[in-house]
Amino acid sequence: MKSFTDRQGRSWIIEINYTSLRRVHALTGINLTRIVEPRSNVMEQLTGDPFILFDCLIAILQPQLDEKQITAEQFGEALDEESGDKASMALIEAIIDFFPEGKRMLLKRALTKVLTAAERRQLATLDKALQAVESPEFSQAIETALDEASQLTSGSSATSLAASSASTPAP
Repeated sequence: MKSFTDRQGRSWIIEINYTSLRRVHALTGINLTRIVEPRSNVMEQLTGDPFILFDCLIAILQPQLDEKQITAEQFGEALDEESGDKASMALIEAIIDFFPEGKRMLLKRALTKVLTAAERRQLATLDKALQAVESPEFSQAIETALDEASQLTSGSSATSLAASSASTPAP
């Protein structure tokens, strides 16, 4: 069993067993045990599509939601990207824990490598984005956009003032 906490501080326990797997499959059509198959896209779905992740979480957590008298909508309102990422990791780790020891050990090693590679890629992407934001070209683009917005605003103000005075009868 794995757990995560939502933005409201509520703790949720993710337990993968045949019943929770069946609920997920019935609601989403996704067989979570296929996460181990090389040609499967289950991992990408859980980490890349927040709606699929949410539906899987709802199916797995339904007994806890019922017990706490929390609707799916209320649960969703308590998730943001950070808590969603934690829920996604807890779900993936719980799926791995579902398998027998030998397969579990192999999957944990594979997951570690995947996470390390993903973290490196994310850091590289963030570094490139930071360089772009700090570049003179970005600053120039901001100045150009502000100048254009200023011209549009001052031009429409002058036009509306002229139109307003033209429509006002002279005394």
